[in-house]
Amino acid sequence: MANQYTFPGPVYKRLPPDMRPPSPSLAQRFLDWIPVHDFMAARSGFTSRFNRTVARLATEGGSGLSAAQSHFHFGDALFLTIDPKIVRTRLRDNFFDGNRPRWIGRHFLDGGDWRPILQPINRSFSHEEIVEICQLRRNFREGLCYRRYADNINSGVAVRRNRVTINTIDKLDSYFEYYLALIENIEENGIVPRGDLGLKDQTSQWHRWTRSLWQDLAERDIGVAIDASGRLVRHTSGKHRMAAALALGIDSVPVEIRLVHAGWLLRRSERLGLSPEEALLATIKRARLKGWPVK
Repeated sequence: MANQYTFPGPVYKRLPPDMRPPSPSLAQRFLDWIPVHDFMAARSGFTSRFNRTVARLATEGGSGLSAAQSHFHFGDALFLTIDPKIVRTRLRDNFFDGNRPRWIGRHFLDGGDWRPILQPINRSFSHEEIVEICQLRRNFREGLCYRRYADNINSGVAVRRNRVTINTIDKLDSYFEYYLALIENIEENGIVPRGDLGLKDQTSQWHRWTRSLWQDLAERDIGVAIDASGRLVRHTSGKHRMAAALALGIDSVPVEIRLVHAGWLLRRSERLGLSPEEALLATIKRARLKGWPVK
Protein backbone atom coordinates (compact mmCIF):
# COMPACT_ATOMS: atom_id res chain seq x y z
CA MET A 1 0.00 0.00 0.00
CA ALA A 2 2.94 2.36 0.51
CA ASN A 3 3.56 2.53 -3.24
CA GLN A 4 -0.09 3.56 -3.77
CA TYR A 5 0.12 6.41 -1.31
CA THR A 6 1.28 9.87 -2.39
CA PHE A 7 3.41 11.37 0.36
CA PRO A 8 2.90 15.12 0.89
CA GLY A 9 5.71 17.44 1.90
CA PRO A 10 9.48 16.88 1.63
CA VAL A 11 11.07 13.46 1.41
CA TYR A 12 13.02 12.60 4.56
CA LYS A 13 16.69 11.85 3.98
CA ARG A 14 19.59 10.33 5.86
CA LEU A 15 21.83 12.87 7.54
CA PRO A 16 24.82 13.86 5.38
CA PRO A 17 28.14 12.61 6.84
CA ASP A 18 29.16 16.15 7.82
CA MET A 19 25.88 17.02 9.57
CA ARG A 20 25.62 16.40 13.30
CA PRO A 21 22.39 15.08 14.86
CA PRO A 22 20.32 17.73 16.67
CA SER A 23 21.26 18.46 20.26
CA PRO A 24 18.43 19.67 22.54
CA SER A 25 18.90 22.88 24.48
CA LEU A 26 19.11 22.89 28.26
CA ALA A 27 15.58 24.29 28.39
CA GLN A 28 14.31 21.45 26.21
CA ARG A 29 16.14 18.87 28.33
CA PHE A 30 14.46 20.32 31.42
CA LEU A 31 11.02 20.17 29.79
CA ASP A 32 11.68 16.58 28.70
CA TRP A 33 12.69 15.64 32.24
CA ILE A 34 9.77 17.45 33.92
CA PRO A 35 7.09 17.51 31.20
CA VAL A 36 4.44 19.49 33.10
CA HIS A 37 3.14 21.17 29.94
CA ASP A 38 2.74 17.85 28.12
CA PHE A 39 1.03 16.31 31.14
CA MET A 40 -1.52 19.11 31.29
CA ALA A 41 -2.03 19.22 27.51
CA ALA A 42 -2.76 15.49 27.49
CA ARG A 43 -5.77 16.16 29.71
CA SER A 44 -7.18 19.24 28.01
CA GLY A 45 -8.53 19.16 24.46
CA PHE A 46 -6.19 16.39 23.37
CA THR A 47 -8.72 14.38 21.37
CA SER A 48 -9.78 17.24 19.10
CA ARG A 49 -6.13 18.26 18.57
CA PHE A 50 -5.21 14.68 17.75
CA ASN A 51 -7.94 14.26 15.14
CA ARG A 52 -7.23 17.64 13.51
CA THR A 53 -3.50 16.92 13.41
CA VAL A 54 -4.01 13.56 11.69
CA ALA A 55 -6.10 15.20 8.95
CA ARG A 56 -3.60 18.04 8.48
CA LEU A 57 -0.46 15.89 8.35
CA ALA A 58 -2.05 13.38 5.99
CA THR A 59 -2.60 16.17 3.44
CA GLU A 60 0.30 18.53 4.20
CA GLY A 61 3.07 16.29 5.51
CA GLY A 62 5.37 17.11 8.39
CA SER A 63 5.05 16.04 12.00
CA GLY A 64 2.99 17.06 14.99
CA LEU A 65 1.70 16.31 18.45
CA SER A 66 4.25 15.74 21.18
CA ALA A 67 5.17 12.11 21.84
CA ALA A 68 5.06 12.87 25.58
CA GLN A 69 1.50 14.24 25.34
CA SER A 70 0.38 11.11 23.53
CA HIS A 71 2.10 8.88 26.09
CA PHE A 72 0.32 10.64 28.95
CA HIS A 73 -3.04 10.61 27.17
CA PHE A 74 -3.14 7.04 25.87
CA GLY A 75 -1.11 5.36 28.62
CA ASP A 76 -1.31 1.57 28.55
CA ALA A 77 -3.57 1.63 25.47
CA LEU A 78 -0.43 1.90 23.30
CA PHE A 79 1.03 -1.39 24.57
CA LEU A 80 0.57 -4.75 22.91
CA THR A 81 2.41 -8.02 22.41
CA ILE A 82 3.64 -9.01 18.96
CA ASP A 83 5.67 -11.65 17.18
CA PRO A 84 9.02 -9.89 16.65
CA LYS A 85 9.52 -11.61 13.28
CA ILE A 86 6.98 -9.23 11.68
CA VAL A 87 9.31 -6.27 12.41
CA ARG A 88 11.79 -6.27 9.54
CA THR A 89 12.86 -2.62 9.34
CA ARG A 90 13.83 0.19 11.66
CA LEU A 91 13.61 3.97 11.47
CA ARG A 92 16.87 5.86 11.74
CA ASP A 93 16.93 7.99 14.89
CA ASN A 94 18.09 11.18 13.14
CA PHE A 95 17.23 12.45 9.68
CA PHE A 96 17.12 15.53 7.45
CA ASP A 97 13.65 16.87 6.62
CA GLY A 98 14.76 19.20 3.84
CA ASN A 99 15.38 22.13 6.18
CA ARG A 100 17.17 20.87 9.27
CA PRO A 101 18.29 17.73 11.09
CA ARG A 102 15.68 16.22 13.39
CA TRP A 103 15.29 13.44 15.93
CA ILE A 104 12.56 10.98 14.96
CA GLY A 105 11.24 10.49 18.51
CA ARG A 106 9.98 14.02 19.21
CA HIS A 107 6.47 13.60 17.77
CA PHE A 108 3.74 10.95 17.81
CA LEU A 109 2.22 11.71 14.40
CA ASP A 110 4.00 12.14 11.08
CA GLY A 111 2.96 12.43 7.45
CA GLY A 112 6.32 12.36 5.69
CA ASP A 113 7.93 9.84 3.36
CA TRP A 114 9.90 7.52 5.66
CA ARG A 115 11.22 5.21 2.96
CA PRO A 116 14.70 6.82 2.67
CA ILE A 117 15.24 6.57 6.45
CA LEU A 118 14.03 2.99 6.82
CA GLN A 119 16.73 0.34 7.09
CA PRO A 120 16.60 -3.46 7.39
CA ILE A 121 16.69 -4.23 11.09
CA ASN A 122 19.56 -6.70 10.66
CA ARG A 123 21.88 -3.99 9.29
CA SER A 124 22.27 -2.05 12.53
CA PHE A 125 25.44 -2.32 14.64
CA SER A 126 23.37 -3.24 17.68
CA HIS A 127 21.72 -6.12 15.86
CA GLU A 128 25.06 -7.42 14.58
CA GLU A 129 26.54 -7.33 18.09
CA ILE A 130 23.65 -9.20 19.68
CA VAL A 131 23.50 -11.89 16.99
CA GLU A 132 27.25 -12.41 17.32
CA ILE A 133 27.06 -12.74 21.12
CA CYS A 134 24.14 -15.17 20.80
CA GLN A 135 26.28 -17.35 18.53
CA LEU A 136 29.59 -17.16 20.42
CA ARG A 137 28.43 -16.63 24.02
CA ARG A 138 31.50 -16.53 26.29
CA ASN A 139 33.77 -16.71 23.27
CA PHE A 140 32.55 -13.27 22.18
CA ARG A 141 36.15 -12.05 21.86
CA GLU A 142 36.46 -14.19 18.73
CA GLY A 143 33.67 -12.28 16.96
CA LEU A 144 34.12 -9.76 14.15
CA CYS A 145 32.34 -6.96 16.05
CA TYR A 146 34.48 -7.39 19.14
CA ARG A 147 37.71 -7.60 17.13
CA ARG A 148 36.81 -4.51 15.12
CA TYR A 149 36.17 -2.49 18.27
CA ALA A 150 39.30 -3.86 19.95
CA ASP A 151 41.42 -2.91 16.93
CA ASN A 152 40.06 0.65 17.10
CA ILE A 153 40.78 0.93 20.82
CA ASN A 154 44.32 -0.48 20.42
CA SER A 155 44.88 2.10 17.66
CA GLY A 156 43.85 4.92 19.99
CA VAL A 157 40.35 5.35 18.50
CA ALA A 158 37.64 5.19 21.16
CA VAL A 159 34.35 3.39 20.45
CA ARG A 160 31.10 5.21 21.18
CA ARG A 161 28.20 2.95 22.11
CA ASN A 162 25.05 3.79 24.10
CA ARG A 163 26.33 7.34 24.61
CA VAL A 164 29.29 5.93 26.53
CA THR A 165 32.91 6.21 25.39
CA ILE A 166 34.67 2.83 25.40
CA ASN A 167 38.42 3.49 25.29
CA THR A 168 39.92 0.45 27.04
CA ILE A 169 39.68 -3.31 26.49
CA ASP A 170 38.31 -3.72 30.03
CA LYS A 171 35.42 -1.41 29.20
CA LEU A 172 34.86 -3.24 25.94
CA ASP A 173 34.74 -6.56 27.79
CA SER A 174 32.21 -5.09 30.23
CA TYR A 175 30.05 -3.95 27.32
CA PHE A 176 29.94 -7.42 25.77
CA GLU A 177 29.56 -9.17 29.15
CA TYR A 178 26.56 -7.01 29.98
CA TYR A 179 24.80 -7.96 26.76
CA LEU A 180 25.72 -11.61 27.24
CA ALA A 181 23.99 -11.42 30.64
CA LEU A 182 20.99 -9.74 29.00
CA ILE A 183 20.76 -12.47 26.38
CA GLU A 184 20.97 -15.24 28.97
CA ASN A 185 18.25 -13.61 31.05
CA ILE A 186 15.98 -13.15 28.03
CA GLU A 187 16.61 -16.77 27.05
CA GLU A 188 15.38 -17.86 30.48
CA ASN A 189 12.62 -15.33 31.16
CA GLY A 190 11.64 -13.81 27.82
CA ILE A 191 11.34 -10.05 27.30
CA VAL A 192 10.08 -8.53 30.54
CA PRO A 193 7.99 -5.31 30.37
CA ARG A 194 9.93 -2.31 31.63
CA GLY A 195 7.31 -1.65 34.30
CA ASP A 196 8.37 -4.89 35.97
CA LEU A 197 12.07 -3.96 36.07
CA GLY A 198 14.36 -1.66 38.02
CA LEU A 199 17.42 0.19 36.78
CA LYS A 200 19.40 -3.03 36.49
CA ASP A 201 17.40 -4.00 33.41
CA GLN A 202 17.14 -7.79 32.89
CA THR A 203 20.67 -8.64 34.00
CA SER A 204 20.90 -8.04 37.78
CA GLN A 205 24.21 -6.31 37.03
CA TRP A 206 25.32 -2.70 37.20
CA HIS A 207 26.88 -1.54 34.00
CA ARG A 208 28.37 1.92 34.12
CA TRP A 209 30.74 1.21 31.22
CA THR A 210 27.87 -0.10 29.13
CA ARG A 211 25.14 2.55 29.20
CA SER A 212 24.81 6.12 30.37
CA LEU A 213 22.77 6.87 33.50
CA TRP A 214 20.48 8.99 31.33
CA GLN A 215 19.75 5.96 29.16
CA ASP A 216 18.87 3.90 32.21
CA LEU A 217 16.45 6.54 33.45
CA ALA A 218 14.88 7.14 30.02
CA GLU A 219 14.70 3.47 28.93
CA ARG A 220 11.26 2.17 27.97
CA ASP A 221 9.70 -0.86 26.34
CA ILE A 222 10.64 -1.75 22.78
CA GLY A 223 9.32 1.04 20.59
CA VAL A 224 7.54 0.55 17.28
CA ALA A 225 6.05 2.86 14.68
CA ILE A 226 3.18 2.22 12.27
CA ASP A 227 4.27 3.16 8.75
CA ALA A 228 2.15 4.37 5.83
CA SER A 229 1.32 0.78 4.85
CA GLY A 230 0.28 -0.28 8.34
CA ARG A 231 3.48 -2.27 8.98
CA LEU A 232 5.28 -2.11 12.31
CA VAL A 233 8.87 -0.87 12.25
CA ARG A 234 11.27 -0.63 15.18
CA HIS A 235 11.50 2.90 16.55
CA THR A 236 13.86 4.42 19.17
CA SER A 237 14.49 2.25 22.24
CA GLY A 238 14.72 -1.51 22.63
CA LYS A 239 17.09 -2.32 19.77
CA HIS A 240 19.17 -4.82 21.77
CA ARG A 241 16.12 -6.56 23.24
CA MET A 242 14.48 -6.83 19.82
CA ALA A 243 17.71 -8.20 18.32
CA ALA A 244 17.95 -10.76 21.12
CA ALA A 245 14.34 -11.84 20.64
CA LEU A 246 14.94 -12.39 16.93
CA ALA A 247 18.27 -14.16 17.40
CA LEU A 248 16.86 -16.45 20.07
CA GLY A 249 13.66 -17.24 18.18
CA ILE A 250 11.34 -15.76 20.82
CA ASP A 251 7.85 -15.42 19.39
CA SER A 252 6.26 -12.90 21.75
CA VAL A 253 7.56 -9.50 22.92
CA PRO A 254 5.87 -6.48 24.55
CA VAL A 255 6.08 -3.27 22.51
CA GLU A 256 4.82 0.29 22.73
CA ILE A 257 3.50 2.23 19.73
CA ARG A 258 5.34 5.56 19.73
CA LEU A 259 4.87 6.92 16.23
CA VAL A 260 1.98 6.65 13.78
CA HIS A 261 1.91 7.64 10.13
CA ALA A 262 -0.98 10.07 9.64
CA GLY A 263 -1.71 8.82 6.12
CA TRP A 264 -2.27 5.27 7.34
CA LEU A 265 -4.36 6.40 10.31
CA LEU A 266 -6.62 8.65 8.21
CA ARG A 267 -7.28 5.79 5.77
CA ARG A 268 -7.91 3.45 8.70
CA SER A 269 -10.30 6.01 10.20
CA GLU A 270 -12.26 6.27 6.96
CA ARG A 271 -12.39 2.50 6.55
CA LEU A 272 -13.72 1.92 10.07
CA GLY A 273 -16.04 4.94 10.08
CA LEU A 274 -14.42 6.21 13.29
CA SER A 275 -12.47 9.28 14.30
CA PRO A 276 -8.67 8.89 13.97
CA GLU A 277 -8.25 8.47 17.74
CA GLU A 278 -11.02 5.89 17.94
CA ALA A 279 -9.63 4.08 14.90
CA LEU A 280 -6.16 3.84 16.45
CA LEU A 281 -7.49 2.46 19.73
CA ALA A 282 -9.84 0.03 17.98
CA THR A 283 -6.99 -1.24 15.79
CA ILE A 284 -4.67 -1.83 18.75
CA LYS A 285 -7.45 -3.58 20.67
CA ARG A 286 -8.13 -5.88 17.73
CA ALA A 287 -4.39 -6.54 17.32
CA ARG A 288 -4.22 -7.81 20.89
CA LEU A 289 -6.75 -10.49 19.94
CA LYS A 290 -5.88 -11.22 16.30
CA GLY A 291 -2.24 -10.17 16.00
CA TRP A 292 -0.61 -7.64 13.69
CA PRO A 293 -1.15 -6.77 10.88
CA VAL A 294 -4.79 -5.99 11.46
CA LYS A 295 -7.08 -6.48 8.45
